[in-house]
Amino acid sequence: MDKIEEAREILKFVGMPKAQQADICCYVLLAMAGIKPDMSWRNATNDWIRIHDIIQFANLNYETSTKVFK
Repeated sequence: MDKIEEAREILKFVGMPKAQQADICCYVLLAMAGIKPDMSWRNATNDWIRIHDIIQFANLNYETSTKVFK
């Protein structure tokens, strides 16, 4: 299972509605936790992060583009 699907499972587990289980929400969770594709969830962080940092993290680590965030 890739990190996007793992993030989606976490969102589902905590009771997020289907609309909040979309890819963009998964990227936000991954960025907020600092989880790169090759990392374990055990290494998740809880650092303060700005929206700009979230976009940059997703673009650099998950090859997204800013179009995903519009």
